[in-house]
Amino acid sequence: MNCNSKQKKERVELQTPKSNVSELNGVWGLNNYFDNILADKQIAKYRLQPPTWFAILLEIKNDSLKSYGSIIELNYKLNYNSDTLAVFNSFGGKYALFKEKDKLLLTQFPNQERIDSTKYVFGKRNDLKSLLENQDRVHKISSSITNYFNENLIAGTYANLKSSTNVIFEKNGKLKNFKDFDKYEVRNYFGTSHPHKNMDVVTLVNSMSKERKQFNWKFENEELILTEFVRDNKTDYFLLGNNKIVLKLKNH
Repeated sequence: MNCNSKQKKERVELQTPKSNVSELNGVWGLNNYFDNILADKQIAKYRLQPPTWFAILLEIKNDSLKSYGSIIELNYKLNYNSDTLAVFNSFGGKYALFKEKDKLLLTQFPNQERIDSTKYVFGKRNDLKSLLENQDRVHKISSSITNYFNENLIAGTYANLKSSTNVIFEKNGKLKNFKDFDKYEVRNYFGTSHPHKNMDVVTLVNSMSKERKQFNWKFENEELILTEFVRDNKTDYFLLGNNKIVLKLKNH
């Protein structure tokens, strides 16, 4: 093969992956996080997956990638001339990002200190674009994720089985007919301080008095079971108390 034809072949091989650039543009959501949380109605369990700390959402613009996690955000240049689009070297070890059909896959490199054999899948999610709007100063998507799970996990009308009243958790975080509380928010487990021993938490708020109460929330069939947390003064962690409220879901 002469030099000219060899150079031409190399140029074609390098340029071919560029055809994927435009189709990757957009917002990608970590299916192992969003799908599992909505299916199982649990947040705390799935926030332990290492990529959630740095890559819950990916935003791709041409050759630029920005990842948003529960602890940090990262910026990378995508390498379209390789099967591996980017390499994340962060919490949980070293991970490779690559494309497979209409998905993006994230897998851990071998021989890492903490072995993670899970294959993480990102799907293109136009419905999640709004989560990148109105970003927080720290943990950029924290408020958006809280609002998302308020709406998609908790929001609904419930019958209080003790008081025979309807309790309404509105999609916008407002709360009606629940004693003196008028707001609620689920704990999204962003940051690094987690004194609830990895149990799911919803905080009820009285916006006038600023009183706040924290409950463990759990769904069993069509019932939302709230168990109030009490602080363990010896360890400063929270434990489950005896105050339990059962709410029967009427509509979501």
